[in-house]
Amino acid sequence: MELLQEGLKLMVVGMGVVFLFLALMVVIMTGMAKVLAPYAKLLDKPVDKPQRKPAKKPAAASGDDAAKAAAAVAAVHMHRNKK
Repeated sequence: MELLQEGLKLMVVGMGVVFLFLALMVVIMTGMAKVLAPYAKLLDKPVDKPQRKPAKKPAAASGDDAAKAAAAVAAVHMHRNKK
């Protein structure tokens, strides 16, 4: 029973230390953000990506579609007859 109590104490102390470290880190980072905010304008501004225009769908020739369909049918036919 004594070993279990020591384990619980160690767990609580360890979790407390981790919690305090994380809380301190948040406080320090928030403070640094406020201190360094006036200097943010000195940094280079990120380059905006150029806006892409939506691609226009080319007017498909009906012969082109028919040729593709014929090629697909021929490929399936050859695959099925191959043994």
